[in-house]
Amino acid sequence: MSIKVLCNVKRQNNLPGSFLAIKFTNKFNEEHIYLFPTKYLLNQRLLKEWFVEHHFDLPPDDEWEKISVLLKQKIDITGEIVDRIGFFGNSYLLPDGTIIGEQKNHLLFLDPVRAKQLPDFSASGSLEDWKNNIASAGECSSRIMLGICNGFSGYLLKITDIENGGFHIHGISSSGKTTSEKIVVSISGPISNLRTWNITETGAEELACSFNYNCLTLDELKASDQDPKVAAKKRETISYRLCSGIEKKRGSNFKSDQLQWRNVIFSTGEESLEKQAQKGGIDRLDGDKVRIIDVPADAGQGMGIFETLPPNFSNASDYAIHLTDQVQKYYGTAQIAFLEKFVADLNDESAEIPIKVQVNKWIKKFIRKQEVDLDNGIEVRFASRFALACAAGLLGVKFGILPFTSDQIYRGISKCYRDALAFRPETWIQRFVRYDDGLVSYLDSNEFPVLESKKTWSPAALDMIDRLALTINDINVIAIKPETFENQELVPPSDLTKFCKQLALKGFLLLDGSTNNTRQISYKGIKIGRFHCFVWQRNDENIEAAKMLNKSYAEKKGAKRG
Repeated sequence: MSIKVLCNVKRQNNLPGSFLAIKFTNKFNEEHIYLFPTKYLLNQRLLKEWFVEHHFDLPPDDEWEKISVLLKQKIDITGEIVDRIGFFGNSYLLPDGTIIGEQKNHLLFLDPVRAKQLPDFSASGSLEDWKNNIASAGECSSRIMLGICNGFSGYLLKITDIENGGFHIHGISSSGKTTSEKIVVSISGPISNLRTWNITETGAEELACSFNYNCLTLDELKASDQDPKVAAKKRETISYRLCSGIEKKRGSNFKSDQLQWRNVIFSTGEESLEKQAQKGGIDRLDGDKVRIIDVPADAGQGMGIFETLPPNFSNASDYAIHLTDQVQKYYGTAQIAFLEKFVADLNDESAEIPIKVQVNKWIKKFIRKQEVDLDNGIEVRFASRFALACAAGLLGVKFGILPFTSDQIYRGISKCYRDALAFRPETWIQRFVRYDDGLVSYLDSNEFPVLESKKTWSPAALDMIDRLALTINDINVIAIKPETFENQELVPPSDLTKFCKQLALKGFLLLDGSTNNTRQISYKGIKIGRFHCFVWQRNDENIEAAKMLNKSYAEKKGAKRG
């Protein structure tokens, strides 16, 4: 009989379902491992139908009873159907079912229904081919060095407490950022594993889970949506879901359990995440800024992501094209080689320095060398992201996977860290102070006609007014039409509403009865138009009166809603 029973199998998280893992060669002479539902042993017809559907050569009728007896025999080896790849204990499950690490009495099988969007972790060429033709580019580019090291760092999440997250390389077209991303993809498989930001929230969770304890690469941030506001909000939501590590609970009727994952991210786009957020009128929270960190693609040498070029290349464009060609020839071998050594070290109980201890020493050393303020949690999280990549790179050197020295790893990752620090945008508070300083300078250095200074204003003169000084409810203000204020370019349109709201809270701007940031100005019954009414001068009397009036408007608005 050609059927072999491998083990009893249950589903992950105690979900219902009992199976046998069986192996047989089908009528097309293909040997496969199948998950046979044991409930079919209760019904001979269903048992036969299952084998027929799986192309089993139909035996004589008297053989079916023998098959049934075989499948009912007791077997001590157990297995588990899981919904994701990655680490289970100290072994690593790959998408094709291969397990790196010893699994004698407990086997793992991917759930054919729940395991979705699985990557292709096939290999082409040799490890030496990959090292010499692809990884060596890290010597010419700190951005490629960062990408490669980050590409290996997903495995290290097994032994560190660093949160999910990664890097977003941004810059103009043809700067080489997508080349760096394709090199990262080549660590584990072909470039077909490169994904985009154009995914749904649920799709993001399934995608993150499919790259469990690995590196997820996302290209073309601009592909998320054409509307800047929608794109910014969508990117923020998708980033949060990818980094959360757990599927959003959507009600008991949706699922009885939740997907979970640990991974790192490497993303590219022409715009930084910060710029996209500003264009969409969204302020990134500190946590978002340290989960996926903006790193400029420009390495500062006028060659995009490259600081130098190999001797046989005269321009960065040709070298990028060459690398894009190489990643289609050589891929997948580095991941297998790294995991085999990493898993072996995880299971080596006699090691003088356990791998977990060594990796955490490297992480702490990197943070110490960057002189990070250890009392500032955000700064530590920011630096830890680079430190994790650095530790992965150093481990790759130790394993003989990466063709670099330890000093090259430190220098490359440290440069990216410093460049990312330098690029970090102003906080909202810093921007507000800068905008307000510009407003004060503008109000203080210009003269504004006083509405009460003339006994009569002709309709033509009123039509020409776009800025003026007047008193409203005994509060001295300078009123400026919105279009005139915007023309001064003191505040970007994306920040204007928030800026006005902050001014009103401080008593620097007078709202209208509906708490709009402009007011209708009239003169002797003639409406002149809507104006921003900035409190000026900013003395205590004016400011307190403005605060009281704004507060009364807000309370009346709230009472109407009630």
